Amino acid sequence: MDLADFSKYYSLEQDVQDFLVKYGFNEIADRLEVVPASLSDEYLLNAADKLNKKLDTKQILEAAAEVRNDPFLLANYNFLCHYWLERSDTLISGYKLAQFENGLENAHAGVYNLLAVLTAFEYVERTYARLGLPPEVAQATLQYTSGAIAEYAAGNDNKLGINGRKLHWFRFYIDGKLFRIGRLEFMIQDPLTYLPIACRRNSDGKVIALCRNGWLLSKDGLQLFESDDPAKAYIKAKVEQTADTISGIPINPRGFAEVDRFITLNTNEYTPLWNMWDLVPGIHIPGGGGMKRGLIEDSLRKARDFFPKYFNRKVAGFSCFSWIYNPDFEEELPNSNLADFMREVYLFPFKSVGVEGLAFVFGKTEKEWSHFPADNSLRLAFHRLREAGKRLKAGGMFIDAEAIDNFGTQKYRNDYAAFDEL
Repeated sequence: MDLADFSKYYSLEQDVQDFLVKYGFNEIADRLEVVPASLSDEYLLNAADKLNKKLDTKQILEAAAEVRNDPFLLANYNFLCHYWLERSDTLISGYKLAQFENGLENAHAGVYNLLAVLTAFEYVERTYARLGLPPEVAQATLQYTSGAIAEYAAGNDNKLGINGRKLHWFRFYIDGKLFRIGRLEFMIQDPLTYLPIACRRNSDGKVIALCRNGWLLSKDGLQLFESDDPAKAYIKAKVEQTADTISGIPINPRGFAEVDRFITLNTNEYTPLWNMWDLVPGIHIPGGGGMKRGLIEDSLRKARDFFPKYFNRKVAGFSCFSWIYNPDFEEELPNSNLADFMREVYLFPFKSVGVEGLAFVFGKTEKEWSHFPADNSLRLAFHRLREAGKRLKAGGMFIDAEAIDNFGTQKYRNDYAAFDEL
């Protein structure tokens, strides 16, 4: 396959062409038009059968036949598989690849991406087997696909497929970093800098968090949006330390900083929840519903045991940032499983761009989205926020390993009053 012809077909800019060359397009040009075994009907049907939610295999086989018979579709399929499934130097973000969706008036554009995902299943299983994980862990992890398909359908008139921008997620599985354990997925990661300072009081085990140095906060205790003028911040958080104290702005576990308070903790009386070398897996919530408290608690408990068993690393806690933890949703959907989950973790403010959640809930992201459907309770909540003039935002959360034993008691919120006198 000639790069010039390929670039013309997909209308690729020079920077994309340069990226393809850097990541091996010319080196594998001779095999880009070779039909691999992974495009056979038997292979694809076997892969599709691993999903609990049955797919329209007729469309899958039709799309595979189209790819096998079109050199440009085949070349892109092969290069996507080369990039996402085979290379060890893949960029998870900042990549520039040809997308099937670009310039294609084809009902199967999203299905072509799905073919690459089905091919990825074998690579995921191979990695998990090498790590010594039971086969059912890989089987559970592959179910992320169904949520991605539902997301694509939501934004594409219920068509079958997956957005090309979802392919990167399978790289985490192939690299042996991400695993589905029960309802949730968990990413191997050390504590990240987006986390607040979090300490446990030695005398009673109660937990309090402080803002990180430099956070730009609004008067309502949230971090400024990325597009906001930093000069308009109500306050810039600072952290002060002495030999035996640490001082800063406290964070209410409901998700906001108490911007008019500045408290001091004696480090002889408080212990950090984790050190920088500890394991604090990141939580991801795959699509598919079923967010009841019992499922979440079961997932957290199993994950707490999973990492010591298979990776010889004790879990200090779990963390996440997502549109799901937008504190506005607790007010809009107070009786939902989502709000119930938020009450059990320690929420904290997170920097946002203003469109958080649109892609996951509506399958697409646009600055003007008043025309998006309002056909279920979650979508209606999004529209109520828009009508009230509230910008969409993300939030952060953490839960320490010990707090999982008190899941269902709203422990962080109930304990927080104990810090009123600080």
